[in-house]
Amino acid sequence: MDSSNIEDIPFEVILRKDRLINALENKNAKKDKQNLKKPNIKDVNSPKLKKYGIISSKNLPTEVSSRRQVLPDKLLNERNHIYNKHNNKNVNDPRFKESSGKLNTDLFHKSYEFIDDIKKNEFNYIKNILDLHKSMNKAKELGNWNKMRKTSKFKNSNISNYTQEDIEKLKLQYQKLVSENDCRKNLYLKQKTISSYRKLEQSKVEKGKKPFYIKQKDINISVKHEKYKNLNRKQKYKYEQKINKKQLNKFKHLTVDSNINTNKHSS
Repeated sequence: MDSSNIEDIPFEVILRKDRLINALENKNAKKDKQNLKKPNIKDVNSPKLKKYGIISSKNLPTEVSSRRQVLPDKLLNERNHIYNKHNNKNVNDPRFKESSGKLNTDLFHKSYEFIDDIKKNEFNYIKNILDLHKSMNKAKELGNWNKMRKTSKFKNSNISNYTQEDIEKLKLQYQKLVSENDCRKNLYLKQKTISSYRKLEQSKVEKGKKPFYIKQKDINISVKHEKYKNLNRKQKYKYEQKINKKQLNKFKHLTVDSNINTNKHSS
């Protein structure tokens, strides 16, 4: 083109042409990059193909070998060391060994009696905190908290620092300790009844009587009697109410059935 013709072309047209040329160059550069990223299917020894398999299209799933990947020697040795460490351990459980002898529960309780004392102290501590929290909430509801907090009971404790989450955790712990204590009491009473019954039977067997083995039902009844003896007046009243409710429900069913039968006979 002549210089006279170029001078006639407006500046806006030249800019537009330059932009189009730059856009085409960028597009070609992107295509070249994509072609470089795609592995050649014929090139089988490429590391990408070995790792991921043949990728014909981005929408299709990759083709991966079903063979298990071989671990390097270092990882294999570490895995074998951990496996042998845990599996080749000779564990001796005294409960299932004849050399350790039979379990003597009385001797066990006597030798580990200090654990019961620790649990009792923990139980009393948690109960005290829960009681203080309950009385604090009551005082706040009534509006007497400013007077109550000055008393020695609240002064020596840090109950105000406890959050609601801490109290919920303590309640769960308290319930757990109560259930454990009940279970331990039941076991102790059962053992006591069995041992006392065996002593009686032994004296009778020596005289010539045939041995009689106590039933589980009788053991449970004796345990209930022992528990009832150790209850307070308030606890006894609650226990009797519970039993009365159960018996009333039984009698309700019986009365309903009897009414139905009488109506049938009358008709």
